[in-house]
Amino acid sequence: MQDMILILNYSDEFSMEIARRLRAEQIHARIAAPETTAQQVKALSPRGVILSGEAAGKEAALDEELLHLGIPVLAFGHAAHPLLRSLGGAIADTAISRKKALIQYGESALFAGVREGERYLKEAKTLMLPTGVAETACAAGCTMAFEDAQKRQYGVQFELERNDPESTTILMNFAHGICGCTPWWTIDAAREQAEAVLAAAAAQGGQAVCAVSGGVDSTLAALLTHRAFGDRMTAIFMDTGLMREGETEEIRTAFDALGIPLLVVDRSGEILERLAHKRGIDEKRQVVTERLHEEMLRQSASIEGRKTLVLGTNYSDFLSSGSSAPCWDESGMTVVEPLMELLKEEVRDIARMLGIGEEIVERKPFPALGLGARIVGEVTGERLHALRTAEAIFREEIRLAGLERKLYKHFPVLIGGETVGSELLVLRAVTLSGGQLVPARLPYDLVERTVQRIMEATPAVGRVFYDETPTPVGRETFL
Repeated sequence: MQDMILILNYSDEFSMEIARRLRAEQIHARIAAPETTAQQVKALSPRGVILSGEAAGKEAALDEELLHLGIPVLAFGHAAHPLLRSLGGAIADTAISRKKALIQYGESALFAGVREGERYLKEAKTLMLPTGVAETACAAGCTMAFEDAQKRQYGVQFELERNDPESTTILMNFAHGICGCTPWWTIDAAREQAEAVLAAAAAQGGQAVCAVSGGVDSTLAALLTHRAFGDRMTAIFMDTGLMREGETEEIRTAFDALGIPLLVVDRSGEILERLAHKRGIDEKRQVVTERLHEEMLRQSASIEGRKTLVLGTNYSDFLSSGSSAPCWDESGMTVVEPLMELLKEEVRDIARMLGIGEEIVERKPFPALGLGARIVGEVTGERLHALRTAEAIFREEIRLAGLERKLYKHFPVLIGGETVGSELLVLRAVTLSGGQLVPARLPYDLVERTVQRIMEATPAVGRVFYDETPTPVGRETFL
């Protein structure tokens, strides 16, 4: 692998933001667990290591042997504190908390070209620097950054801000100026890396089976697989009966246009039967995932010889839940995840480059449980029909208003009632900001029109509400 920056992850959101910034500047960045040892870091041979803590948080664990590898280290937020201690310094009480302060920068390769300016500081501790460690930034008499230039070790108490060009300058000063990274991670390079993974698998012979959901990840994986394996591949889509209105046909049409052979398997009736009397989200999800797994095994069993299972796991998926490969260990298939190194934005860019339509590229993320994840309580045919109808109406109104791309997600949730006409429907539309899902301020006439249409089309629904609750990313039940 060509040179890269390794990010030790003490904050999911912050680490992902750093990776996005670096990759946007064509610097390859990988994220690793904070428990990664010095020996594991050494084996990866990064040009530099970033410890990505938030401004306030619990003390970051650090394998101090990492600091003796001769690799430049940059620590942000609370991750800067163990770095300072390892250099012989100390940390005292909080000096600045939850307010703006003017940051002034001294002479440092890390801050070359960075101008003084105000930043919102969640928390800054009083730092006591040892001999040989210099202050490189301060605010209101408090040390905000320090460095041991000889060892190329840098600590910064504040975190990077979104849409802040100065933050990108700091990262590039470290990656390019201090670590000597070569800009090489382009979209073409990312595509070529994914293609190389599949070319190696295709060279082993046999057939490829590609599990698809209709989203951009699995569609791109299927397209690349088709290019690598040719007619030795089959894409398999299982209709669970929990899809949005017209979605199965849209997926079939999209794959026809791409020239990818698609096998559509309908197991909607069986899944609806198995969902009877199941109310919890986990037990409902288990019904669907077991059928998906079972169907892929059944289809692969009908193929003779060597088989490669291709999954569309992207880097964001991998960081949040790990590789999907282990659950297929007993399948007898070789599992390949060609998009494993790609962030979601990179997947979309490559998909556009290869001619995948915007209806797939911009398809909103959809849970594996489908509409079943957005029905509180038991999933029945009647409740599913009501939610699907409401979802189609809400989606159409959002699209006609030109708001589809501005929103992170939008969907209705059905909450059970005891009698016919007593179902409660909750509309949810959110944007993504700073790790929070923020309710969107939809035009009143759009909401009014949506409610009226839903009430007319779905007799089962008695009341419709709009959810104004902000939610941290990762804690949204119905996404």
